[in-house]
Formats: sequence, structure tokens, C-alpha cells
Amino acid sequence: MSRSLKHKWYKLLGLLFIIMMIIYLNRPDPEWTKIYPKTEGNTCTIFLIDGLSSAIFTSELTQGNLPNLKRLIDEGMYTENGISSFPTMTGYGFYPFITGVDASESGILGLRWFDRNRSKGNLRNYVGKTHVHMNKDVTDSIKNIFELSGTAYTASVNTYMNKGVKHAIITGWEHTTAKYEGKSLFKWLRMIPLIGKKIAKNHFEHESNVMEIAIKQLQKNPKVHWITFPSPDAYHHVFGTDEKYIKLIHHIDSLIGHYTTEVKKLGQENTRMFAIVSDHGISDVSENVDFCHWMFKQAGLNIERGKSVHMFSSNLEEPLSSLVQKDGYFVINGNLCAYLYMKNPKDTLNKPWKYKVNYQALEQYPSAKGNINIPELIASHPLIEPVIYKGKYDEIIIFNGKEKAVLKSFDHKISYEPIRGNPLKYPVQLTKKSLSEDEWLLILQIQITHMPSQESRNL
Repeated sequence: MSRSLKHKWYKLLGLLFIIMMIIYLNRPDPEWTKIYPKTEGNTCTIFLIDGLSSAIFTSELTQGNLPNLKRLIDEGMYTENGISSFPTMTGYGFYPFITGVDASESGILGLRWFDRNRSKGNLRNYVGKTHVHMNKDVTDSIKNIFELSGTAYTASVNTYMNKGVKHAIITGWEHTTAKYEGKSLFKWLRMIPLIGKKIAKNHFEHESNVMEIAIKQLQKNPKVHWITFPSPDAYHHVFGTDEKYIKLIHHIDSLIGHYTTEVKKLGQENTRMFAIVSDHGISDVSENVDFCHWMFKQAGLNIERGKSVHMFSSNLEEPLSSLVQKDGYFVINGNLCAYLYMKNPKDTLNKPWKYKVNYQALEQYPSAKGNINIPELIASHPLIEPVIYKGKYDEIIIFNGKEKAVLKSFDHKISYEPIRGNPLKYPVQLTKKSLSEDEWLLILQIQITHMPSQESRNL
């Protein structure tokens, strides 16, 4: 095939791709035409700002750069140091907001996690096309606010922890084009005259589109309306907290102001409550850790890293047998949290990954370089802290570098006992004291309030 003919084929394929994207982005949504019972009583709108920096939010609020959020704070209630899920991460961290129940009761263990109780599809990954599995995996025994709304119209935009919602919209393509703006294919798509910016949006255009959808849903007076703004988290993952990140927060503030104005125009202001929340904070990092390569170099262990995203399929059916030759499975839950699952050395080829690894096996794990204390090895990495695992009698062991402590639970109370150093930096007078969960939270709340800004805190 000649070069000119190849060029023509590339042009034709490119044109077909653009046509298909235009059709896909403008496909009809049958939910718009459905009729629901008239909404009665009080209603609620939740705005979730994904990956909101506590320090930047506080600074911009103080400087008067977030007038709409400031007005809502002045007219309502402001919780400066709220307690969120642990670990704090997207999706998993949504659960308490819609149930009032700790995320550990949700039936899932993260945005990505490994479920040993399955024969296939053990790596539960809710990023990309596979987001549909999150609502399938959460427990049926606890009902969320969408499920408790009965037959009333409920709606959401860009939140996949929304089991029972009547009308859910995910702007996955727009989110992807915004996150990778200026890179590869998306750079050229935006340059197409007239339609380029409709096909490939930036973060500001994407969030404006999210609000347009939300306003359209608002016309039907949803009993519960959940709107997620994903851009701060997505932008931060690529560029960190620069001036554009701050401008995105300003833009979201203006969009929330637009929404509240529409609420008044529609006569819903006396019944609609607003909640503005964030699932987790952020922290800028300067280095990435290739953990799997490092573990192989240090201990000769073959660790598999789970996929970050499923772009083209919603299938989570990889058989457990495909992991027979692996020593461990490593999954990322944001840029500051990861889970490591190790295969039990006693597993057989017929029953791979059948049994959990207890603390003894973790502390004396067989490898090509002899028995390895895996938690201590990981804690020795200068860029990883803290390391947490379950020890004897279900104690929680915490490493932070060479420092080590144990959390013990007895009779509904918890004690913090440093063994070497003080990895959590708790006041010395509190060590070895047995306190209830509420007492610990109260003390830590006071401690955080008097500490310098912590990026792990949530709005």
C-alpha cells in the first residue's frame, strides 16, 4: 500500500472515530422522559469536591475567593476537622455520606482491593468501565439515602457509589479528555475546528458540563441529588497543587453558586438542604515508587501490580489460576494509599491464594534471599510510611521507618502502645491508656486543631 493511500485511510479512520464520538456523546438518555411521583417533603443536594486540599481551601476561604461556599457556611454549619473513612479514598469514602455508617461496613475494602473469597475476578477494581461493580459489591443489609427515597426521583452525576439512584450520569469520556488535556490523541481532537472543544473538554469545560446536567436534573426536583466534581483530584494527580488547581476550586465555587440560584428560581429553597463534602485530602509528591520492582530487587518476590483503570470492558472475570506464579498482589488506592496482598506460602497449585497470610508468615516470609520480615522491609523504604498490618490476637502493628507501635483492642476500648519510638506522634501521656473510639477521636480532634495544616484532613 502506497504512503498516500495509507494517509487517506488514516484520515478516513480519524473521521469515522470523530463521527462515532459525536454520536456517542449525544446519544439519547431515556431517563429524561420517565415520569416519577411528585417529590414531597425535604430534599437534599450533596456536592462532593474530590481531592480537596484542606490548606488551600482554608486559605482561599479566608481570602474571600470562595464567596458561594462562604455564604453557605455563614448560613449553615461548618465542620472544619471532620472524621472520614479510613483509608480515605474515592468511592469507598463516599459510603458514610450516604448511609451514616462507617465505610468498613460497606462490604468492600477500597477503590481497588483483592477478594480471596472468589474463584475469579478477585481484584475488585472500580475505576473505568468496571465502576458498575461497586454497587453490586456493597452490602444489601445497609440502605443508603437513594434506596430509602422509595419511588421518588433521585439523581447523581459522576458518583458510582449510588446504589438505588433513579438517574445516574457518568461523564467518563469528558473526564478522561480533561485529565490528559494536551497529551496524545486528545491534543489533536481539541484542535478540530468547530467541534474540537465539544469532543475533548478541559477540566473547566468538563465541570461546567457537569453542572449543566445537574441543573437539568434539578428541574425534576430530585429527593436526593449527588454531584461530584472530580477535577481537583484528577488535575492534582498529574500536576500537583499549582495555580490552575486553585482556579479549579474557584470555578467549582461559582458552579455551586449557579446551582443555588437555580434552586431559588425553581422555588425549592425552603425544602432543599445543601451539603458540601470531600472524600479525601491531597499531598504533593516529588517521586514515584516502583514498588513491585523494588520488592523483586530486595527480596526476589514476584509482585503483580493491579490495573489502574479498565478503559474498554466492564469485565472483572480474571481467574485466580492466573496468579499461581505470583507471590503478592499490589493495588493502588490513590497516590498516598496502597494495599499489598501476599500469597500464603502453604498454598498449593490446586488451591492458590486460598488462605490469608497471618502475621507469622509476614514476618518470616520465604523468598529467594531467605526468610524476610515483609513489614519491616517495606518500612525501610524512605518514601513509604506508615506500614500497617494485623499481628497476634488481632493487634494492629504500625511501622513508621524504624519506629513501631501496637494498637490493642479490649472490651470496646483501644490502647496505643509504642514499642520503639512514637510512630503516630501521640502525646506521651496517652500511651498505653485504654480509651473508647469516641474518646480517641475527641482527643485527636483537639490535637489536629492545634497542629499545623495537615493535608490528610478532610473538609
